[in-house]
Amino acid sequence: MDLDIFKKTGKVKITCLLLIVLGVVVRLFFFDYIYCDYKFFLNEWVEYIRNNGYAYSLKDSFYNYTPSYIYILILLAKIDVYSLYSIKVVSLLFDFLAAYFISALVYLVSKNNTARWISFTLATLLPTVILNGALWSQCDSIYSSFAIGSVFFLLKRKNIMSMIFLGIAFAFKAQASVLLPFFFIYMIRGGIKWYYFFIIPTVYVFSLLPAWIMGRPLADLILVYQMQSNFDNALVSFFPNIYIWIENFIPADKIYGMLFTAIFVLLMGFILMQKKYIFTLESWVKLIFLSCIICPFVLPGMRERYMYLGDLIAVAYICLYPRKAYLAVGILFVSFYSYIRTLNYFGVFLGDNNVNPLKALSFFNLIPWKAVSLLYLGIIMLIVTDFVKSLRTNVVEKEF
Repeated sequence: MDLDIFKKTGKVKITCLLLIVLGVVVRLFFFDYIYCDYKFFLNEWVEYIRNNGYAYSLKDSFYNYTPSYIYILILLAKIDVYSLYSIKVVSLLFDFLAAYFISALVYLVSKNNTARWISFTLATLLPTVILNGALWSQCDSIYSSFAIGSVFFLLKRKNIMSMIFLGIAFAFKAQASVLLPFFFIYMIRGGIKWYYFFIIPTVYVFSLLPAWIMGRPLADLILVYQMQSNFDNALVSFFPNIYIWIENFIPADKIYGMLFTAIFVLLMGFILMQKKYIFTLESWVKLIFLSCIICPFVLPGMRERYMYLGDLIAVAYICLYPRKAYLAVGILFVSFYSYIRTLNYFGVFLGDNNVNPLKALSFFNLIPWKAVSLLYLGIIMLIVTDFVKSLRTNVVEKEF
């Protein structure tokens, strides 16, 4: 019997390895395509870095990202490699780091090695993950790797390491904030002391120091996320959340949506801190998923990429709760739909030609945006219902 299990596990590993290689091949297919983010921003930044003394360029305000990513671009600028390729390779490497932490999270809960292999493989094969790095040239895999690592270490009771990782995630992108509701509820239920959270801004400020030392005003560096928010004031931006229904009936100011989200999180925290709700390790993973998919639904100005963490956690949800896998698949569809709509709108460049390598999926535009939004809301409600039901039926012996 043990030998049969070994053979089965071996077949799973071989299949997973082949699929992982296939995922890399698919990524390479997209490497020559140039998305507008690279054409008008990343490429310009790399050229500016090369023409202005590499690290010395940090003193200038040519970038609207946090300097953490610019440090990476400085290293890439020094390499005699086409920057489009080197940027995408960095994203690819972090795709695998994010997949590693997803698989580690799955194994932590399930203690199932096969589930660990399958979750790693699925995380590398997600269409949105592939498109984000290999076609968009985006770096969401970087902050996501550290964000998922943060929740993994938290559930391993390694609080300091968790906060360091979360601080690094914030040092790359503010989208790590979709995890804050989870961390808040974990804190008020006694899982972590409030003072550990001071590590996050400490790490963030530390990440700013090289740019500040080179001459960039500290105020500019601290307020970079505010500058990003002001860059696009639209409540709706290629993502089918609640604002496609209400944008014409509320003030066009993101602050109201942010305040609503904060109040909503406080209310949920007040409800879930009650002792009648029993949290197990599985419950916390479900809450992580809810945190990552509810925030993009209720926050204004969300773009297609802001579900990235939710997509990755969906893999863990699928592997840990296969009977509810259709809910996570629904979330992946909503996210992929948003990417395809965005691609259909902007296209990408191959040489000087604006093209769409996924033109065969243009029929996605025929799917009503509001219908997808309703699907999104329905999935959230079903996951919330299952989550609350599990809290009421969990046994004290498994409380975490």
